[in-house]
Amino acid sequence: MSGGNYDFAVRFLIEQFKHAAIVTHFGYEDEDRAMQRAGIGAAKRVVQGLDAFDARLALVPLLDDPDWGVRVSAAGYLVKALPERALAVLKEIRERCPTHARMSASHMLSKYEHGELEP
Repeated sequence: MSGGNYDFAVRFLIEQFKHAAIVTHFGYEDEDRAMQRAGIGAAKRVVQGLDAFDARLALVPLLDDPDWGVRVSAAGYLVKALPERALAVLKEIRERCPTHARMSASHMLSKYEHGELEP
């Protein structure tokens, strides 16, 4: 794939990931399991697409996104590639976040500590 098409595809996937993360965390906030599953499934498919381009690290800028849900989702998918950075983000969210993303961060940290966090 040429550079322009590659860049476009990765940018498109990143926008799709942000949307999926927001849907997921709206689902958590509203206790809507169907919305949660839809968002999680979409995020997984996006990450598979990024992995096909060897571009998972394109999620790194999302660790600083203003949306807590986007940040926690990106950190979860980056914890194996960039553990120090991703774990720091998850810990910050666990300590400071006023939304349900705090519970997601706590859950991910617990799974990481027990070696159960999937890539």
